[in-house]
Amino acid sequence: MIAPDLAARPFLNTRPVWLVTGVAAALAAVFLVLNVSFYFSSNRTLAPQLERARELRSQRDALAADAQSVIDDLEKVPWRSLSGRVQATNVVLREWGFSWLQLLDDIERVMPRDVRIVKIAPVVATEGFTLSVMAIARTRDDILDLLQNLIADPSFSEPIPIREAMPEESRTAGYELTMRVTYHPDEVAP
Repeated sequence: MIAPDLAARPFLNTRPVWLVTGVAAALAAVFLVLNVSFYFSSNRTLAPQLERARELRSQRDALAADAQSVIDDLEKVPWRSLSGRVQATNVVLREWGFSWLQLLDDIERVMPRDVRIVKIAPVVATEGFTLSVMAIARTRDDILDLLQNLIADPSFSEPIPIREAMPEESRTAGYELTMRVTYHPDEVAP
């Protein structure tokens, strides 16, 4: 009997390789089936969330369109001229709300005995009232007392003498003072 020459073609044991390949193929098939089943089951559970996301996107788009239309309408408003008109309206309202009786009471409170007011002209502005006042006094000290009283009183601020005339220069026999003072009708006197 002739013995095969095992050295020329050695016997290779390929059973473990085929066994591992078969097990890997079986596991791959099982994982593929599980992956496909999870894919379909997860898509079924995400369907309501996906539908809700679509609804929210459509609502967002509608709100964005509404907001853009409101913005377009607001851009048509003449804001600069509107603010000027509002300020002018506020000045007119302040003019109508101006109380001459309160002004005269406040002036009476600060007037020294020997000073006489000849002219009062209020000018209404957005920041308050400015009074143009012309007064006649017997002495220069009376004029200074008037200015000190205006400075001390909270209803008046910033008295600025514009023109002062001595008795020799004036048409009257007294000291004349023309001044401008800011009037705050809402301030409470002490």
